[in-house]
Amino acid sequence: MQNTTDNIYILVILGMTGTFLLVVSFIFFSVRNQNRLLKQRQKFQQAQIEHQKELLKAIIESQEAERKRIGQDLHDDVGTTISGLRLLIEMFKPAGGEDKAYQDFTQSTKTIIDKIVKDVRNISHNLSPTTLRYYGLAAAVTEHCTIINQSGKLEIALTNNAEQVLGQLPLSVSTAFYRVLEELLNNTIKHSGAGKATIDLNVSDNKLYIDYADNGKGVPADAALIKTGMGMQNIESRLLNINATYNIMPYSGKGFNVKIEYPLP
Repeated sequence: MQNTTDNIYILVILGMTGTFLLVVSFIFFSVRNQNRLLKQRQKFQQAQIEHQKELLKAIIESQEAERKRIGQDLHDDVGTTISGLRLLIEMFKPAGGEDKAYQDFTQSTKTIIDKIVKDVRNISHNLSPTTLRYYGLAAAVTEHCTIINQSGKLEIALTNNAEQVLGQLPLSVSTAFYRVLEELLNNTIKHSGAGKATIDLNVSDNKLYIDYADNGKGVPADAALIKTGMGMQNIESRLLNINATYNIMPYSGKGFNVKIEYPLP
């Protein structure tokens, strides 16, 4: 009788132990499968992000190539044709000699042509800045700021404490930063009502920092609203393409301020 009772206890213990091991095994395999699915989902999402970045990179490169082509066509074809027209007007003389009306016509025509040539040159430069390709980001930004300062539309103070680093940036990264600063300056001129803007370039902890600010009317209380604009979307896409980040500082009644951070290779 005692042996039968002992056997029952042993069977109960073995049954409980088996059930416990079965439950533990089920939980273990369930957790492992969930982790595996989670990793697969993360890999899929990462692949999607990389694919989107590749598409974005291709779009931006295509845009820059088209800008370059149009800029060269404007400079080489349109600019040359207009310059030839100016020369033709200078060579032409009426059969009866030069009179006052002809002189006035010639002078006004040449003035208009000179303005067109200048405008074409500026448009060509904005589409495809040769200074950026041949002399680097620092020279291109300085030149662009100088042109705006001379126009009287905006007073820009540029502080460059990253000269050496800027000269070592790949052309794709330099182009992205140039377009970003160009867009920020355009937004300031067109929308902010600002009279002054500052651009500070610095290097620290193996990172490039760009601090842009103006003294205009600033952004809405909800800074996230400004990101819905086409200009900021272009800025965000270009910075995303080079793995740079930006942060719009909270509005404090002192204009607009954005800080850009780029990890150096």
